[in-house]
Order: sequence, then C-alpha cells, then structure tokens
Amino acid sequence: MTDSLTNNIKHLFKALAAQGVTDYVISPGSRTTPIALLLAEYATYTESINVYVDVDERSAAFFALGIAKATVHPVVLIATSGTAIANWMPAVVEAQISNVPLILLSTDRPAELQHIGTQQTIDQTKLFGTQVKRFVAITLQDAHPDVTAYIDYEVQEIVRLAAATPAGPVHLNLPLRKPLMPVLGEPWPDVAAQTNVAAIEQIDLTALTAMITDKKVVILAGPLQKTVNVKLLQELAATKRFPIIADVLANVRGVAGVVNGIELLLQTEVIDDTLVPDIVIRLGSTPVSARVMTWVQDHTVAQIVVGKATVGKDYKRQISRQLHVDENVFLQALLASDVRANQEYLAEFSALGQQVTKLMSSADHLNEITTVYAMRKAVSNSAIFVANSMPIRDMDNFFVPDHAVTVMANRGANGIDGTESTALGVATQFDQTYLITGDLTFFHDMNGLMMAKQYQLNLTVVVVNNDGGSIFSFLPQANAKDYFEEMFGTPLGLNVEKVANLYDATYHHPHTVQALEALIMQPMPGLNIIEITSDRAQNVLDHRQIQNELQALYND
Repeated sequence: MTDSLTNNIKHLFKALAAQGVTDYVISPGSRTTPIALLLAEYATYTESINVYVDVDERSAAFFALGIAKATVHPVVLIATSGTAIANWMPAVVEAQISNVPLILLSTDRPAELQHIGTQQTIDQTKLFGTQVKRFVAITLQDAHPDVTAYIDYEVQEIVRLAAATPAGPVHLNLPLRKPLMPVLGEPWPDVAAQTNVAAIEQIDLTALTAMITDKKVVILAGPLQKTVNVKLLQELAATKRFPIIADVLANVRGVAGVVNGIELLLQTEVIDDTLVPDIVIRLGSTPVSARVMTWVQDHTVAQIVVGKATVGKDYKRQISRQLHVDENVFLQALLASDVRANQEYLAEFSALGQQVTKLMSSADHLNEITTVYAMRKAVSNSAIFVANSMPIRDMDNFFVPDHAVTVMANRGANGIDGTESTALGVATQFDQTYLITGDLTFFHDMNGLMMAKQYQLNLTVVVVNNDGGSIFSFLPQANAKDYFEEMFGTPLGLNVEKVANLYDATYHHPHTVQALEALIMQPMPGLNIIEITSDRAQNVLDHRQIQNELQALYND
C-alpha cells in the first residue's frame, strides 16, 4: 500500500512534468533517498525525463545552469541536507542575475531535529535569501488530501514563477522524517496541468518614431536571451538601416551592418565624434565591453532600453526611456513602422568593424588573440561556451563566426566558478560544444569534467595556458613587481596533459594557427582538450601590437 510520503513525492514529480519540466540533476545523499529512488523509477518509464547524477554539488548546480541556459526551461536540482546545498550558492547567484530558471529542491531534517545539534543539519530556511524568487517548505509526510492537492497546485505555480520574465531560481525545501524508503513498483497518479495564458502585448511607438526619425540610431545588442528573435533583429537593422554594435553574446554577428570589436575600437580612439549616435536602442543585459557604456554616457547619448528583464539595469544611470515590453513585440512593431533613420550613418559606422576583421585575417602567429579568432571555424550549429576574464574579452573583440553558432557565457556575476560544468550542461543540448578558457579557470572546476566521461558528452576544451591570471597583467597592480606574481600572477604549473589523462580526454597541443583551426573545424566525439601554450608578458605585447596596427590602418 502506498504511504503518504511515496504518494506526495509522486505528485510532486507529476506536477513538475505537467508544467513541462524534463531535466533533473541530482547529487544523492541519505536524506534524498525517497526522492532519488522515485525519480529513478519515474525515469525508467518516462522517455522524456532526463536524469543526471553529479556527486559534486557545486558542479551539479552549474551543470543544471548550463542545461537551463541552453533550453530556456526550468531545470530541477536535487541534493541532500546540510552543507551540500550551500555549494549551490555560486550557481544560484549566477542564475538570479542572468535570469536562468532553476528549481532548487533540497531535502532536510524534520522540525523536531532542527537547532538541537543534530548531525548534518543546518538552517535551510531561506538559505539563498534574495537570490531566489520564492522559498517554499512543503510537507510530504502528511496523508491529508488537502496536502496532496496543495503540492499539485504549488509545485506548478513554482515552475511558472521560475520561468516568468525575468526568470530565475526558486527554492523548495522538503523536511523528511525516517523511515525514508518509499514504496516502489506501484502505479503513478495523474496530475492535471494548470494552464497559464499570457496576455497579448502591444506597444504604441508613435512617440518613439518621432524621436528617432532621421536621427543617427545605433542598436546596442548586449548578451541576449535565446528567446529574442535575432533574425528579426537583423531584419529590422537591415531594413531601417540601423547599425548594430554587437556583443559577442548577442549572437547576431556575421551579417552586414554589424560592428564587432567595439571595446578595441574605442580603446584605440579610432571612432571620431561624427560617428557618435543621437540615439542608442539597447537590448540585452550589460555588454561585455565597459568602454561602450562609458562612451554613451560621456557623449550624453539618449538611450532607450527595451526588455522586461533589462529595464532598471543601467549602472551608468544614462537611460532616457525604458520600454517594459517583450523584445520581439518591440522589434516587430518597429519593423512595421515607417520610421527611417539617417541613411548615410549605417555605411560609415559599419565600416569600422571591417577593419578589425581585416587585421585578424592577416595574422598567422598562434597566440591568445589568434586562438579566439580561430574559433570562427567552429562547426555549424555548435555551441561555444566562453570563460570569463581574458577569453570573453578577446572573443568580444576578435570573434566573428563563419556560420551559425551559439555563444554563451556566465556573464551574470562574471565569476570563474563552474565553467566546465556549465559548458557540459550546455553540451547536453548540442551535438558539438566548445569551451575556451584560461588555465586558472580550467583548474577551478576540474571536477566538472567527470560529467563528460559519465554521460559521453561531446566537449572540446581549448585551454589557453599562460600559467596564471593573465588579465591582471593589463591592470595597475602589474606595476607592483615585487608582489605581483605571488598575489595576482598566481602561477600553478598545471600539467594540462596529465589532467586530460585523468578524465580520459584526448589531448592535443597545436603550435600553429593552421593546426588549431584544423582541430576546431571538425566534429570531435567525447572530451577533447586542446592546450595552447602562451606567455602572460608576451600576451600584453601582442595586444599592444594589434592596437598599434589598428591605429595605423586609420591613419593611412
């Protein structure tokens, strides 16, 4: 006979499924016993359910984050009581800031074991504070029918809330009392799905149209959610002749009228005042380039911010107008309008980005810059996950894909935590995924590589090994030479080939641009690790050289 614990857990899983949840990442422990066993049973007869077991809770949280980033659907994360779930915090913070839907499902000791010295027990109530959209504690060991009905309702509401714009994590805490063994092998209940119908949005652009007609208008596309229709954005820009300053995470590069490398262009001061726009229409979250935001601010350019997850997020406090509307609704309405921007501006502005591409096409020495440029050879319809620090900055300046690829990164909190794990979560959704990272970030999440082996995921990791933290060589602390190496250079002497052997990865060590491109442009099964040997001091010189060459191009 099914007990209340078994029945209510089954209702919990069926309520999640009723709202379309299919992906689960679990780090099993004693207190998760009934959850883990019933999830395993559920997965055996439900083909649409994907269950991943990751024994490292920090890695598991980022792995779930990667799946949710790639699918834009809530992913369930499960772990046992105590410090296990505290390991979720870095990924939860990233999910909260970058609007990724996660459902945190923690098991816990019951009330009579709280605050009295019980082993493996911490206060889990609202453990993630304001980093989650809602905290709910649900009692599973209660046979009253109202409890089961509440689970059916509240779990579905939690899923809706996690996915609602702006998306983010939610936390369900489940106190469980021994005995913890569920009843297996009995029929599962049906749970009716709650239907959520969104309102049909419209926007009146009359005032905006008058504001931008015949003006020099630029679209500043920051990191965009996958829900934004980039084809529609490209069509709008081409039709209305708006240049797009494209962040590498906007995924709109590779077409006419798109300017890449804005950070480098501003750094080298090759953009004169005639190209300063009258109006910036900004979509997406904060761009990788900090200079472009300062440039807009310094020239007091009117700025219109579009998107429900973006409004209110302008650290330069430069916004002139905020449009709290779905980006696709705005793009469609503006495309249908008769607004026309300054017709000459597009040609003048888009010529800028072509100079960066021209410089890169003639580079033939393998270094950190040509490594990210070689990523343009990534196979069609693959994903490239980019680590923070130097790789994301170099990709933002120098990467233009040869064909359609999806570029992603953890640019919410911009940390280096969980990079391999997030990339492997992304890899569950693509035939081929790449990760480009520095050696320090690579070291930070080596545990995460085990998921590639466990689930035969196709991930090619490009490790730029400059033996430490490269970005600090560009910052003022690099002048404190007596202490720099110990405090900021932080060399690890990491042997990347030995790491590859540990995780049964195929190791590559190319020494030319051509050899690297040959590896990048072919699909490679399983885990592959490509080491690029670099030198931090030489990397600074390489960046200065390309700045000088760009300035020389404009001075000719």
